[in-house]
Amino acid sequence: MTPRQLVTFIGAMFASLLPARVWPRLPSAFSMTAAAFASGLLTFFAGAAVGIPGFLEHAHATTSLGLDGELHRVFTDVNAGYRQGYVQGFSALAIFTFLLLTPKGWLTLYLMLGGGFRSAAAWFDDPFGDPILTGIDEVRWRLAAGRRERHARATRQALEGPEVPDRVVSPASAGLSGCDLVVVSSRRKPGWERGVAVFTENACYRLGEPVEQTVAGRLRTLYPLSAHNDLEAIRRSVRYQLPNSSQEIRKSGG
Repeated sequence: MTPRQLVTFIGAMFASLLPARVWPRLPSAFSMTAAAFASGLLTFFAGAAVGIPGFLEHAHATTSLGLDGELHRVFTDVNAGYRQGYVQGFSALAIFTFLLLTPKGWLTLYLMLGGGFRSAAAWFDDPFGDPILTGIDEVRWRLAAGRRERHARATRQALEGPEVPDRVVSPASAGLSGCDLVVVSSRRKPGWERGVAVFTENACYRLGEPVEQTVAGRLRTLYPLSAHNDLEAIRRSVRYQLPNSSQEIRKSGG
């Protein structure tokens, strides 16, 4: 590996800590899977470098605490015997108290578990970035997506105006063709997509491609319906009660 390639690989290792969502925007020379594997291993060993001396220091302090407590008990009570198991119990619990109750233990857990999982994921060709950075990015992305969705919904509702009852018009009135009638709605209807069967009280219709139009200054969604007279299988369906004006359309043949 040339010095330039080495510098590129080291840069990719640092970049692999970023959320995987941003990796496509990184230089194409970065081999992210290999870099994530190496970065994960390095993080794992960094956790070991922090954890091993930290644990030994903590274990020594914990054992000394148990020993001091037992010696104090023996010296203050001449009839008390020395309990070796008491000190051994302190020593046995040291690994748990270190990992769960000390800052160095938390850092050790994070580095070793995070690095180990990142290396394993990269080994199976499913790499990801640093867990904390990825979590922060996910929360940030979801909040931003929520704001965009709320803004888009508010903008659309402003264009649609107040919600009003559906109207049924003839294809000619709606400027559409190839259907028997058109439902004009002031709001989008969930589940109303092309090909869906619409069951009414007296008939079954096949829904065409919905169309959005501005009608009388308001945004409206037009749903073209054609009578379902063929033998095509019905895979998705909705039930709908046609407005009363549909009776006039059928009578007029519109």
